[in-house]
Amino acid sequence: PHRPPQIRPDAMAPPHAQPPTSGPNPLLEGSILRPLVRLALPFLVGNVVGLLNLAIDRVWVGRVGTEAQAALGIAQVSLGVMLTIVMGMSVGTLACVARATGQGKPQEAGRVFAQGLLIALALGGVMAALAPVLPDLVLRFMGAEPGVVQPAESYLGISLAGMLIQAPSMAMMFALQGAGEAKAALRISVVAPVVNAVLDPIFIFVLDGGLPGAAWATNVGNAASLGLGLWRISRGGLRLQVPPGAFRFQAELARRIFAVGLPGSLEQTVRTVASFSLVKILNGFGATVVSAYTGAMMIIMMLIFPGLAVGQATASLVGQNLGAGKRDRAVRTAWLSTAAYAGFMTVVGLIIYPTAPYLVSAFDPNPAVVAEGAAQLRVLVWCMPLLGMALILGKAFGGAGNTVPAMTSALLAHLVFQLPAAWWLSARYGPQGAYWAMAGAFCIQGLVSAGLFYWRVQRVKAAPGPAAAPTEVRPS
Repeated sequence: PHRPPQIRPDAMAPPHAQPPTSGPNPLLEGSILRPLVRLALPFLVGNVVGLLNLAIDRVWVGRVGTEAQAALGIAQVSLGVMLTIVMGMSVGTLACVARATGQGKPQEAGRVFAQGLLIALALGGVMAALAPVLPDLVLRFMGAEPGVVQPAESYLGISLAGMLIQAPSMAMMFALQGAGEAKAALRISVVAPVVNAVLDPIFIFVLDGGLPGAAWATNVGNAASLGLGLWRISRGGLRLQVPPGAFRFQAELARRIFAVGLPGSLEQTVRTVASFSLVKILNGFGATVVSAYTGAMMIIMMLIFPGLAVGQATASLVGQNLGAGKRDRAVRTAWLSTAAYAGFMTVVGLIIYPTAPYLVSAFDPNPAVVAEGAAQLRVLVWCMPLLGMALILGKAFGGAGNTVPAMTSALLAHLVFQLPAAWWLSARYGPQGAYWAMAGAFCIQGLVSAGLFYWRVQRVKAAPGPAAAPTEVRPS
């Protein structure tokens, strides 16, 4: 007649360690737009702060001179190849955390996070070990001008050493996003760019560090963000709960992360290798063209960062809805996000076309650089809607746990088309030919991504009955 009370495992935990939510997950019910905005806005604020940090780097370094700006562009493109490997594994972590969260398994999400952090730490350690030798090899291959080589080599070496910190920090942020903890992710993510923005002028000018000083400022900012994030997660109170013993290597969880993350890494690597090769082509036209490319791409990044916020929110929602067996809702979320961001890119492209010279001059006032950068921007505005489509659907594939289609679209667009087209067109039409090759690649990637999303995600029918919820979308 009298049922004894049930003692929950967390009953003796301190108040701050209690699970933060009970009842239905608000990300899985009601309007699609409301949770999308709810997740995307904190991501957007964090990304804008990070973007301002990049812009501050470019502005300060641009005041050092055109050669320093060109060196920064070469070094960051080279570093991007390394970052894409970490990015792919972080996407794998996000997808698996989102799926476990959607299934109502916060401790499994915590175990996935721990494995993702260990994988990122190992990758960062390998990259840090390459810091003494890799920059020299990269810059020889790039064929940079003599005045550009030394600062670029120093910046790249310091940044590679800092991957021991940046890689686990990235995995942590993606795991929080996958768990739907957008506000916690925002609070942690703003630390690195704020610290970097404060230290940049001190390290570059006051301490006379030049371009290497900017790299040191970035490393210190990333260390502060990682420390704060680990402390916040350890306190509890989040959907991401790390159970005891989670930081031991678990082969099955690591395999799941690699199954999603490896194709994602290859997709990102394909794009950055294409950018890397494009900079090598532009190097043949001198530091002025490379500096113009660096400034123009900064403008494009300003447009991509909002898309990254919408894309990461989309990935979290797609993963959680698939984990809860709500495939139709996941598909509608992906298409709604894609339409909204492609429309945004169309409007902004119309604004950029007449104002391109003024935008480029903020990063390098050299008239030759301004003219070349404006020409590049006016080519790229034609591909902006399809660039937006490729970005959002690529993130949606990651949330679905199936990154092979995103890798395929990037491979076709950037390796099969962009690289040969850029070499051929630049030989006949100069830098303009390379810009048109890049624009064409983004158009191809957007169209292929849309077709593959329809065939590989939308047309797949969930199995009927209770077993539909935990079914995984496996890479094939």
